[in-house]
Amino acid sequence: MNAIAAVDENWGIGRNGKLLAHLPGDLLYFKEKTLGKTVVMGRETYNSIGKPLPGRETVVLSRSPGKRPGCQTFCSLGEAMEYLGGRDVFVAGGEAIYKLFFPYCDRFFITKLYAAFDADRHFPNLDRDGGSFSVVWSSGIMEENSVRYQFTEYIRNKT
Repeated sequence: MNAIAAVDENWGIGRNGKLLAHLPGDLLYFKEKTLGKTVVMGRETYNSIGKPLPGRETVVLSRSPGKRPGCQTFCSLGEAMEYLGGRDVFVAGGEAIYKLFFPYCDRFFITKLYAAFDADRHFPNLDRDGGSFSVVWSSGIMEENSVRYQFTEYIRNKT
């Protein structure tokens, strides 16, 4: 299972239900990585997007039951995991969903924003996790909308 996120210098991912910065290059990267795959998100992340992601199977995990047109919705991790078995999955937020699926993810596609924002939601800091994760690829540094950023790919080290 994979996770994909854009994080600031403090591993913040959002504020008030919105991304920290609008970076068209990062949105394109997200689309390229997840197209044709299954994307898992929480209700708040789904609501912020407002629709299923085109070209991807969208799975929503929410304690609030209810149908979301074009999506598979589950109320428990167990139900979702049973459904997701064998699929190429990208966990796409928010904070609670990342934490819930974190133990099951082995690959992390992280866009590092070289700035600090006033975030109220965070991703686990893979750099500070005692050598449990390794960077296996990094892009060059880019800049859009006055924000420098870089794509990185981490893997969970096998113990």
